Amino acid sequence: MASLVPVLPLLCIVAIVLKIAFRTQPPRVRYALVSYLSTLLVVSGVLATVATVLVVSFVPIPAIVNNGLPSLDEQTDFPLLASADALSSADVSSRLKPLVIVVSPAVRLWNGQEIASQSFGAGVLLEAAQSGYLFATANHVANHGPLRNGSPPPHVMIATAAGVWSNAEVVAIAAPQDLALLWVPRHSGSARFVQPIAEATDGEDVFVIGHPEGLKYSLSTGIVSGLREEAIQISAAISPGNSGGPVYDSHGQLIGIVSSKFDHTRDANAENLGFAVRAQLLRDAARWSFYGSGRQRLEAYVDDLQKTQSVSPMTGKLGTKTGKE
Repeated sequence: MASLVPVLPLLCIVAIVLKIAFRTQPPRVRYALVSYLSTLLVVSGVLATVATVLVVSFVPIPAIVNNGLPSLDEQTDFPLLASADALSSADVSSRLKPLVIVVSPAVRLWNGQEIASQSFGAGVLLEAAQSGYLFATANHVANHGPLRNGSPPPHVMIATAAGVWSNAEVVAIAAPQDLALLWVPRHSGSARFVQPIAEATDGEDVFVIGHPEGLKYSLSTGIVSGLREEAIQISAAISPGNSGGPVYDSHGQLIGIVSSKFDHTRDANAENLGFAVRAQLLRDAARWSFYGSGRQRLEAYVDDLQKTQSVSPMTGKLGTKTGKE
């Protein structure tokens, strides 16, 4: 019987069988058996508990998140932007939603692994290069805490529409403008993409993609209501979960990154007062604090942007030379 102590489930079965088999024995025999079995079960239970704690503490568990973005790696092509023709809402939904991601601050578990937290916002793909993917989001969405120059890049969790979480590095922040750049290495695929950037025009149509109140990949439309120094005022509906998401013009060019909306506690009657940081600020390296390979990634994007952009006669804005779809 003592040899069964390391195997608690088997010992339990044997104890039940013996108790049934000895039910006709004298009370002294049954009492002795019960005492003996109770001692064995207590010892076996203690050993099983200690073993479980040791296994959970020291044996690595399977990875909870990916180390890349397979859904983007597998894409054979990306949309050609800017579009020569104005995009409809249906066009924007089908072509531009795949460029948007879910962004969540990373929470570290007891075993050192990082998982997504309960809060999240949005982000947008700026470039798909041979070595990886560069994304832009709002700095408050990353919620990474204070950073120091030269320190290792902090991490956030991101996911595409496929729903699989991956680890991304925060490689640059522009705190006053509430912007952050994220980087994820690429493991396969060769499709290239460069997101064109344009200046906003007062009164033009805009499209916003994000995850308001947890409703992921929602599209809202509106206009540029006003130009406010480094920000754009938009009438498109935004809610918590839209922060960090893109504001596109009607040709698929990025004109802003959603940053905030008017606080209804100040005036409950205020409606459709959302704000986005001008996308042109993404190009200004002087505004950024870099971490890890951040400067290299941003400079590569700006260089590729300059190579591909030219003035489009169709829109009067900056567009790409290969932008016809």
